[in-house]
Amino acid sequence: MASSGKPVVLVTGGSGYLGQFLVQALAKANFQVAFTHHSTAAPILRGDVTAYWVDLVSGEGLEQCISSLPSLSAIINTAAISSPGACEKDPDTARAVNVPSKLLDALSVHAGEHGSHPLFIHLSTDQVYDGSRSNWREEEAGNPVNAYGKTKLEAEKLIQERWPNCVILRSSIIYGPQSPTPVSRALFLQFVARQLKEGTPTSFFNDEFRNPVFVDDIVSVVLRLLQPGTVLSGRWACILVYNMGGPERLSRVDMAAKVAEVWGYSPDAIVSAPSSSVNRGVASPADISMTSRKLETELGLRLTPFSEALQQIGRLP
Repeated sequence: MASSGKPVVLVTGGSGYLGQFLVQALAKANFQVAFTHHSTAAPILRGDVTAYWVDLVSGEGLEQCISSLPSLSAIINTAAISSPGACEKDPDTARAVNVPSKLLDALSVHAGEHGSHPLFIHLSTDQVYDGSRSNWREEEAGNPVNAYGKTKLEAEKLIQERWPNCVILRSSIIYGPQSPTPVSRALFLQFVARQLKEGTPTSFFNDEFRNPVFVDDIVSVVLRLLQPGTVLSGRWACILVYNMGGPERLSRVDMAAKVAEVWGYSPDAIVSAPSSSVNRGVASPADISMTSRKLETELGLRLTPFSEALQQIGRLP
């Protein structure tokens, strides 16, 4: 990757939903961007953006990718197997992808050669909490109820042990407009809009609570972390953990009702149901709502309420 004099940022999982928005925003913000992809083809590239095929399970492609980025300023790790069901069915592969030991190995070689540790921003999950109550705080993680949460908590611990300059962002359900290049996995907001538009009666759980977070807010958080004058300013090494969820504690039926209200759909297709009405084959935490006050205060950001974000997005086609 030829140097342009711009700060170099690597986004792992850059072809995923969040990754695409990050790559796009970073390039627009005058960063030189590299990203990795694996099972999903790389989206169309523009500007100072370079794609690398990488296998995080075997580590194949990592050495070539990292060695091509000698002036690396930051890594944003969005790569993950984020389906709890898929993690439960194949916990070994889930652990290999979600616990980034191969990535840290490659970065450690880079750090030894260049004498510095680029900022490592890791996307974690609210599922590191066990769901036994509401309004979780950062210091209370532990005892996740499924393989996905366990691998993500293990990843947090490994990163903090091995990398002295890191920020861990515990994200809730991510929602927003369609990504620049469509992704294969189902997106909650798009699913709700389709069901309501078609008038298909659909059950939404009324007893599992989270803090859905707008994808634009996540982009703003990352850009703030990469800019001078943030909480990171003047620190060569820091380890920070933030909850990153929207300001509202919502169930899925709450979210569906708000979509109907803001986008003008009939709510008649919304069926309120307990989570016990469906056998998902995987344990799911009941209440992993969390407070993100620490992030908002330290980074000086306001996280967007769900209905306000829906208005910004506009009714999906």
